[in-house]
Amino acid sequence: MIETLSAFWDFLKKPKLLKLSKDNKSLWRDLVWLIILDLLFAGIIMGIYYTLLHFEIIDEYVEKFDILKKLGLTVALIIACILAPLLEESLFRWHLRSKYLLIYFVCFTLALIADYFINNPFLKWPIYTFFFFISLIIRGYFKRMDIRKKVVFQRQSFGYLFYYSATIFGLIHLTNIKDLTLSDPVFIIFVISQFFSGLSMGYMRIKYGLIYSILLHSIFNFIMILLEFFFS
Repeated sequence: MIETLSAFWDFLKKPKLLKLSKDNKSLWRDLVWLIILDLLFAGIIMGIYYTLLHFEIIDEYVEKFDILKKLGLTVALIIACILAPLLEESLFRWHLRSKYLLIYFVCFTLALIADYFINNPFLKWPIYTFFFFISLIIRGYFKRMDIRKKVVFQRQSFGYLFYYSATIFGLIHLTNIKDLTLSDPVFIIFVISQFFSGLSMGYMRIKYGLIYSILLHSIFNFIMILLEFFFS
């Protein structure tokens, strides 16, 4: 446990690209302890949320669509443990080891943020078109950049991009909550748990590969769905 948490903490202090590890012993040890860590953190956040709710300090929010109640346990497990991990890890973690996908990811998510705040249907396509052309320009610039400067820039910027990716991962899950917007500070409670999961999954993606961040995501969702099923 200590070895896993220490390595994870050292990585979070200064995220950087790691050589893919093929050590199966450390892989399964890290997977188990990161799942436990994610579950503990999620439990703490849920405890804080329900405590604040009990004393009527915050308003209650519910999910827009409860797949467990609407579709049943089997379909919920298929969506949460197979489809969601495959889709979300591909969108939010695949680019972490790519030279140019990071550019498209950042530009696309900036377009999403701009669209959210502007909230004008007539400007939606111009916004996305603008950021798409910006991504092409930046990619062209990087392809022409001196290799040494490129390596230095990627090394210096990787930590910011890693945390940015986890933050977007947390924020995008706000769309699951009915009527919750950034104007209500309670959004932080919903985001921070997803953000932390994004950090651990990102770490697995960087250290072992995308398939293992998908596996971590899938197991975490599996446990959460079962807990919700039995306790509800």
